[in-house]
Amino acid sequence: MLKRILNSKFGVIAAFCVFSLLGGAVNGFLGTGGGIIFIYMLTSVAGVNKKDAFATALCATVPISAITLFTYARASQVDFSLIGRIWLPALVGGLFGAFLVEKLNTLWLNTIFASLVIYSGACLILR
Repeated sequence: MLKRILNSKFGVIAAFCVFSLLGGAVNGFLGTGGGIIFIYMLTSVAGVNKKDAFATALCATVPISAITLFTYARASQVDFSLIGRIWLPALVGGLFGAFLVEKLNTLWLNTIFASLVIYSGACLILR
């Protein structure tokens, strides 16, 4: 039944709306994480390959994160003194990660991604 719904144009649009609302809410609530939902949506519903799904999800999360940042900043919940310590290493890491994703096969990419999700979840639960 679900497969039949997702094969219809309305079903795909509805799935994108549901997953996008959920991804935006998770991103806004946790400050990150919406991209994981977008990757699942893009690979499962839209049939996008993993590497393209990662890049597409990243492009989707940038404006969502900007809106979330604005909202948190208005509530004085952002420690801007820490941003300088995070940005440069994160930018270098982002460049390295974008280079590395082109070199890795999908199995390694899936393994790394799943490991990070499990590790992050465990850390959140155990703290």
